Formats: sequence, C-alpha cells, structure tokens
Amino acid sequence: RAGRRGFSPPPKRRANLVPGPPPLSAPPPRRPHEKAAALLGGEARAILRGAHAALATVSDWSAASAEAAIRAYAQAGGHKLGAVAQPLRAALTGKSTSPGVFDLLAVLGREESLARIADQID
Repeated sequence: RAGRRGFSPPPKRRANLVPGPPPLSAPPPRRPHEKAAALLGGEARAILRGAHAALATVSDWSAASAEAAIRAYAQAGGHKLGAVAQPLRAALTGKSTSPGVFDLLAVLGREESLARIADQID
C-alpha cells in the first residue's frame, strides 16, 4: 500500500461510483431530474401524447422512421421540432440533455420508447 498514499480506498459498490443508474437503464417509472421535469410540465404532456400516438403508428422502427413520424406530427400540429424533441428527450432519458433523440428512440426500441413516453403522460 505504499504507492496508494494520499488516495482514498476504492469504492466497495457500484453505487459509490455513480449516483444512481444511468437513465437508459433505469427501470420505469422513472423520476426525471429537476431540469427535465420542467420540460415535462404544461403543454409538454399534450405534445407527448401526440408524439406517442405518432410513434405508435411506426411499424418499421428506426431512427429515420421515428424522425419522419415526429417531424410529420410537429408540422401537422404547428409545433417546432425542438418543442417536440425536448419533452421527448426528457421522457426517454429523465434528463434535459442526451444524444440525438431519434438515435435514442432507435437504441431503446419501439416497446421501451413507447413505455417511457407513456410513463410521463399518465
């Protein structure tokens, strides 16, 4: 232990390394972080309901097909893409920042994505 002077002992558990599970692996229902919760209030719930309905119609699940569905929904509803993508990101990850929302949808898969969105609109 001579070379370890000045260092604290290694953590015994993973929980000591990272405060909680990463958002993509946290089991639903998940409580969003404070900033993400702010993105899920008010009109965002109605936007998420529409986004959920639009995504539920996608049969060939991919980033491109999810993006097409969300863009069509945003345009039909008179929303800017960011007004739909931000609440969607918060619902999917529980955070206000993340990788691209359409890539997240593809990685999570259809069932998990729809379940995470539904958790935030119920």
